Amino acid sequence: MGDLDQTIADRFVRGTRLLRAGQGEEALSEFRAVYASAEATGHSELMATCLCEMSWACFRLGQIEHGLECAMGAKWLWERVGNKAELARTLAVKATLFLDLGFSDEAFDLANRAVTLAENADDATALAFALNTKGLVLVLCREVALGIELIERSVAMAQGNGTVAAEAYYLLNLGFAFSKREEAADVLLDRERARMDRMKAVELSARAVEKAELSGDFWTMRVALCNSAEFLGVEGEYEAALGCLERACALPHNPGPSLTILRLYVHGDVLMRMGDGAEAELVLLQAMALADASGQVDHQVNAARKLAEILEVNGKVHEALATFKRFHALHVRQTGEHTSRLARIEEIRLETARLRSHAALLAGQAMADPLTGIANRRSFDQNLERLAGSPFAVAIVDLDHFKAVNDRYSHMVGDVVLQRIARLMVDVIGASGHVARLGGEEFALVLPEVPAVAALRICDGLRMAVAGCDLSDLGEGLGITISIGLSVGTGYEPAGELMQLADTRLYRAKANGRDCVVDGDSAVAPQSADRTLEENRLSA
Repeated sequence: MGDLDQTIADRFVRGTRLLRAGQGEEALSEFRAVYASAEATGHSELMATCLCEMSWACFRLGQIEHGLECAMGAKWLWERVGNKAELARTLAVKATLFLDLGFSDEAFDLANRAVTLAENADDATALAFALNTKGLVLVLCREVALGIELIERSVAMAQGNGTVAAEAYYLLNLGFAFSKREEAADVLLDRERARMDRMKAVELSARAVEKAELSGDFWTMRVALCNSAEFLGVEGEYEAALGCLERACALPHNPGPSLTILRLYVHGDVLMRMGDGAEAELVLLQAMALADASGQVDHQVNAARKLAEILEVNGKVHEALATFKRFHALHVRQTGEHTSRLARIEEIRLETARLRSHAALLAGQAMADPLTGIANRRSFDQNLERLAGSPFAVAIVDLDHFKAVNDRYSHMVGDVVLQRIARLMVDVIGASGHVARLGGEEFALVLPEVPAVAALRICDGLRMAVAGCDLSDLGEGLGITISIGLSVGTGYEPAGELMQLADTRLYRAKANGRDCVVDGDSAVAPQSADRTLEENRLSA
């Protein structure tokens, strides 16, 4: 790995660590820098990975619409690359963002697709994440029992995989799911059931805190501590609740406005339940001011509702009424913003589609040879990079005596010959491999997972197909043959080493009289009567 590649890898790892530590803005900066480097080198997979991480960072920061833009871009790239597991992960992130916006139908469709893709990809980590997301959607759609079942599967899979950070996040959501079941039981006046579910939520949140601390995921840890404090406050365990909040406040790094508002909101609720209305009012006033400064109407609605409730308990009727009127106005605005968000998301979709179309055109131009329309050297190199660590064969193909074709029949005819031979190569190789024009009359083949004997057979079949290609309509007596140098790797050899070996064998093929394949010490060639075919055709 070169110094630049190592620098990019280091920045990406630093971004993931910052995100886990709860430093979302700093993580975004790192991912943006890595994305820019990946875009400059045309590394689609790294671009997609960065966009997915950026969308998740935006979710944690509360920047939902920007997160959707990133998720849409990642989805498009993973679809082009054909990675089902990463596409499933991206769709699950996108579903989470839609759920946060309140679009449960869209979220369910995306989560369902994510589960199907992850199952087809047979990727346990992606499947656990997708099941967790689908479970959350079901919980918020009041299908709590089904949601709990799916999230419990996610927790078990994370435990089996040893992914501690993922386990912490799934435990956090499982605790939330049980709190929703507790609310439903409370409405039905089933106090015993409600208390059992509430204590289960406390237990799961405590486990989430433990696992999050172990993995250094301070975002999950903060949310789990705030949830624990809220559940414990309802249970009347005030000292334990305040202890959770103090612990959340003491965690390193700035949590950002969203998590700070959450902590203040829960703190105010606990203080109100304790009977300390005056202190609760001060805390909720801080939450309200921070919500107003953030401009996020969802936070404003929640803070205004809780502040009105506390003011009423404190006997401040006029202030409570004024705050409740503000809550009502914010709620109306929140409902209106639901429609506005739909419109903005549709704008994002349309703009993303336009950019995708333009990007696809540019990508096609950048990865295709302008004369023949097949893959170019850049595309070929990217294929080699993707195959690193797996066995593949590589062959370098050269058109024999091509200069004579240009000299005798013209460069225009020579260009047509290149076009026809390129298409013939693609047709002959088919799904067995990848054909690219390296430049001039030189082409290359990559044959993934193809044994040496089969690779030699494919190359010799190509040689015979080219020798038999009828080009007489382009010029009387015109024909062409090819020489091929072949090397086969086991997955341990560097791609550059295989290319060098294939190139050396190509020169040996030329030295052996051309129109043959050299794959080692021996050459595969036509019968001697046919061997000088191209010399006879091009003599005089």
